[in-house]
Amino acid sequence: MAPRVSLNLPMHMKQILSGLLLAFSFCPQGHVHAVEKPPHAVLVVGTLHYSPELTLPLFAKELERFGFRSTVVMGEGNPEGKTEQVLSGIEALGDADLAIFFMRFLKLPDKEWQPIEDYLRSGKPVIGLRTANHSFRYDKAHPRFEWNDGFGRRALGTPYVVHQGGTTDIQTVAKYRSHPIMTNVEKTEWVSPGTLYLTRLEAGCLPLAIGRGVGKDRLLEKNYGVIQVNREESDVVAWAWENEWGGKVFGTSFGHPGDFAEASFNRMLVNACCWAVNKPLPGADENISTWQLERADRKPRGK
Repeated sequence: MAPRVSLNLPMHMKQILSGLLLAFSFCPQGHVHAVEKPPHAVLVVGTLHYSPELTLPLFAKELERFGFRSTVVMGEGNPEGKTEQVLSGIEALGDADLAIFFMRFLKLPDKEWQPIEDYLRSGKPVIGLRTANHSFRYDKAHPRFEWNDGFGRRALGTPYVVHQGGTTDIQTVAKYRSHPIMTNVEKTEWVSPGTLYLTRLEAGCLPLAIGRGVGKDRLLEKNYGVIQVNREESDVVAWAWENEWGGKVFGTSFGHPGDFAEASFNRMLVNACCWAVNKPLPGADENISTWQLERADRKPRGK
């Protein structure tokens, strides 16, 4: 037996060596195999609207059940009312393989904005839920004013337009039911408790599900054009895309807490995470969790 060797190393060197040992496994024949790290999903909660502070930590645990590492970035208080320490821990994006954004009307300081821009420009995958396409609300004089619409348009595939009222009748798109994100999604129709969000999708977005909702006739004048909204509207509520930096995108206006009670939506979301990082999809026999949650913000609807 070889003699044991004791190395008198500084603590930080011992930690490095310990990490290296954990990163490799040794088979009996003496070959060394790198142990593949689970993909790291960073879920960014940047609003209290629609209560993502309740839903995303639960979904993070679901991702861990399917072989992901997860980090939930969530500051204290209402992030929409802050301009400093809005998204404490956002630097976790530097180690992310997948970013899931649920934000609204933020005014981030430079040091909290930069990890988001760096992540987007890295070409890594992005998932945007519900209000993510209007994540920012900078003043016109601010150098990041363009990102108010640009984050939704450039990163996720559509800027925010407007929302209808009441519930939304959902139907999956027959042409794209073979897309990986739709794998083993059993239902082709259901009702979402959330209002219908209208889109202005970029070229190349693949529509995966359509929603129909009722609102009121109105004429909208947006930075990007004039839009007539009718009382009854149908629009895409979930889509797949590749953004300008080459990142895979799953964009959706699903995200109301009640959506997480629907297994078909939750399977779509788990599938989208696996598809985004090239991970095997859950089998038809694998259970997808659901949760019965109420909105903590106590607002029946809104954007």
